[in-house]
Amino acid sequence: MAEETTKKCAHPACICTVPKDKKYCSQYCEDAGKSMEISCNCGHSGCSVNG
Repeated sequence: MAEETTKKCAHPACICTVPKDKKYCSQYCEDAGKSMEISCNCGHSGCSVNG
């Protein structure tokens, strides 16, 4: 079985994937940390309300 090379962004509202050695997909998510938001505003296609 192949080892996973990606994982979900650590920001709870974000659905982006990140490389295994990273925690967040963007500076926005890193700044937001573990705050609870209904939607993510990282700007990546398909993730945000407008994406």
